Amino acid sequence: MADSNHVSKVKEGAAAWNKWREEEPDVMPDLGWANLNGLNLDGAVFAKSALKLAFCKGSSLVGADFSEANMRGVNFEGCDLRGAVFRDANLEGAHMLGADLTGADFTGANLKLANLDGAILRDADLTGAKKLRASQLFSVRDIENLKVSDKILEKVKGQSPHLFE
Repeated sequence: MADSNHVSKVKEGAAAWNKWREEEPDVMPDLGWANLNGLNLDGAVFAKSALKLAFCKGSSLVGADFSEANMRGVNFEGCDLRGAVFRDANLEGAHMLGADLTGADFTGANLKLANLDGAILRDADLTGAKKLRASQLFSVRDIENLKVSDKILEKVKGQSPHLFE
């Protein structure tokens, strides 16, 4: 369950949140199960935070840093996550339906069972992503210039050739 003080702080916006994170470097933010739907948190730093099962549907998180965060089951449906950093994050079971992940960095992220249906992965980096299956990319909206293993890319080409037209 989320820490109510942490939820209040993040709802003040990215600038206040990032300032608080700088002032309290030893605090591990807990936003698990928090309702963060529809917020503008562009540039927020969530590195090493707990966002397990948080609701962020429709939020703007452009350039947010989720490095090493635990986001198991997080709901990023319809979110603007352009340029977000998910390095070594746990996104197991995350819902990213229709999310704009243009230029996102998933290096070392756990994407087991993450739902990417309708997502935009243009210029995203999925090299080194863990537990990613080609089938997770069959129903994305855009994968132009996607960085992913050749093995996965070939399977996607075979199943969803329209993505390469």
